[in-house]
Amino acid sequence: MSGVIPRGMFNIVAVAILGIVIQGCGSSSDSMRGGASDSPIVAKVGDYNLTLNEFERQYIRNNGGEEAALKSTPEERKDFLNLLVKYHLKVQEARDLGYHKDPEVQTELNEYRDNLAEPYLMERAIIDPNVEELYERRKEEVRVAHILIRPITDTLGVTDTLAMQKRVDSIFAALQAGEDFAVLAQRYSDDETTKKKGGDLYFFTAGMTVPAFDAAAYSLKPGEVYQEPVETMFGWHIIKMIERQPTRGEIKVSHILARFDPENPEDTTAQWDKIHAIQDSLNAGQTFEAIAMRHSEDPQSAKVGGDLGWGGRRRFVQEFEEVAYSLDVGEVSDIVRTPFGYHLIMLTDERPMKSYEELKPELKDTYRRYGYNEDRAAFIANLKTKFNGKIHRETIDQLVPHLDTTTTTSAAGWYNDIPGNILEKPFVSLTGKTITVDDAVKIIERNRDYQSTSLRHFSVMNMADKMLTTEAIKMETKDLEEQYPEFAELMQDYREGVLLFRAEQEAVWNKVSIDSTNLRAFWETKKDNYTWPDRVAFKELFVTNDSLAKVMKDSLDAGIEFAELAARHTQRTGYKEKGGDWGFVPVDKNELSKKANELTVGAVEGPMKFQYGYSIIRVTGKDPARTKTFDEAYSEVSSKFQEHESKRLENEWIQSLKDKFGVETRESVLEEAFSDLHYSPDGQPEGAKPRTMK
Repeated sequence: MSGVIPRGMFNIVAVAILGIVIQGCGSSSDSMRGGASDSPIVAKVGDYNLTLNEFERQYIRNNGGEEAALKSTPEERKDFLNLLVKYHLKVQEARDLGYHKDPEVQTELNEYRDNLAEPYLMERAIIDPNVEELYERRKEEVRVAHILIRPITDTLGVTDTLAMQKRVDSIFAALQAGEDFAVLAQRYSDDETTKKKGGDLYFFTAGMTVPAFDAAAYSLKPGEVYQEPVETMFGWHIIKMIERQPTRGEIKVSHILARFDPENPEDTTAQWDKIHAIQDSLNAGQTFEAIAMRHSEDPQSAKVGGDLGWGGRRRFVQEFEEVAYSLDVGEVSDIVRTPFGYHLIMLTDERPMKSYEELKPELKDTYRRYGYNEDRAAFIANLKTKFNGKIHRETIDQLVPHLDTTTTTSAAGWYNDIPGNILEKPFVSLTGKTITVDDAVKIIERNRDYQSTSLRHFSVMNMADKMLTTEAIKMETKDLEEQYPEFAELMQDYREGVLLFRAEQEAVWNKVSIDSTNLRAFWETKKDNYTWPDRVAFKELFVTNDSLAKVMKDSLDAGIEFAELAARHTQRTGYKEKGGDWGFVPVDKNELSKKANELTVGAVEGPMKFQYGYSIIRVTGKDPARTKTFDEAYSEVSSKFQEHESKRLENEWIQSLKDKFGVETRESVLEEAFSDLHYSPDGQPEGAKPRTMK
């Protein structure tokens, strides 16, 4: 038997090859001349020169980054070099056999590029720069105050922007006249939470508010007021910068809490006396951790000596945070009152802001929720303008009367009544390209994204906008390889992976022949590797109620068949249809199998407490440790045989490729690998500069 993998599997299998064999060897060109010509050559594989620069890049990329590269041993580097050599041998063979010209492969590559290009563009053009900006802003924490003007609606429920503008103008006029911002916030702000504090929002960092608010706040210097209202989903904000400072990073704090009585929060005398007594104990030399475990009324943190773990800005209520951030490591605060009660706080540790690479996953997640959709919409709108995108509304106005607006694009023949002269009209157009109505119908029919779409006017307009967006992105990504060399490398990686898969499929996988004769012969030489441990077989009647278990035992004692009772009453999921039969299992599988192993065949035991209920068991068989028969070991043998044969065939194939193309390795050059990498003062590896030929 041989395995042939259909065209649609290329995507999956090629990616698997890249992940298992070697991820991203993206330097071979169509001419098979690779690597920088001014970098030392570490191996020659046919007419391909594998440079030290490429080796370093691939090692860092596939083996855990720069730190792992710096710590790598000579043996690990040689092993990786052998992987790279094998990789390039296989790719050269694939090209030599002309697989790169196969229409099936070309189709697969084009589909992959189409699927990858848009998300790659969005990542590079939108996400990366905005995430970097978010990180740069997070290097500072800002304290601002605001005055919120919530939307004012008229009697019809329409937002009265004129009335809002009048309120805003009067506040700005008062500020110009020298009135205090905090006083105006108390008088005019619609934010009930902050107005009593003069609009003070306390410290925050980028990403903790909405993008428009962040952008305005971070543009200000201390004491400045943003000179126009900032519109957000909450209303209009007048913003003043109070203070900005370098981000302190994260702190680790512990606390002891004397909690206010929720039934009588105004009576705090007893809690005040308690926290004072605790403070006296601390001053007398008792440890914070021990007192927190005994006396803190925060049950979760009390278990761990009051430890609240690591946290940054806005994790705690303001009264708590202000004091916590004012402490030095090891220092204990005075008594602090919050809405929860009285606290004693100890700062136990602090750490600086994480590096960009460490924070990047979190920042990307924040940005996707925080501003990505708006930025993407603006980016696409600019693309449409750039390529003179146009939706031909007059065509749609003429088209819709010929559609059944009560149905959708999933209805058979929904387009049959469109006249020929309308089919020829432009639906959407961009610079150098027009999609006619006839083109649009074909796109809708073959693209599932358009299925089940209403044929009403607004839905047809939405489909036109979607097509315009798709075409604008295609135009922008047409030269993506030139815009982003990394994308060209990624495509080269995938291209080589597909070719490698095709060559290996033909040379190895399709030649693995499996039949009973060769499997049995393989098993005969390896049979001692396939064994059963001591096993026991039993049936179980399992119920969750103790009294019901006793009733079941009485029924068994009365002569009712075990399997019959189990089939009707056992409550273990999946076992009712099997009459409670566990079959043969290792004797040490669980408490039931251990008990069954102590009994004789046919014996019944229970009820006994097991897991979340009660079990009665009947022993049905015992099987001492032994070698598995061929039939019992068949699936394991088959898997091992395929693995064995594939490895043997691959080794023979690799040797034939070495003979065919020739391989020369210069392992001594590996001694220079990563020599330009070194650790920075903070212990992080710093990047290597390209190495030139000596």
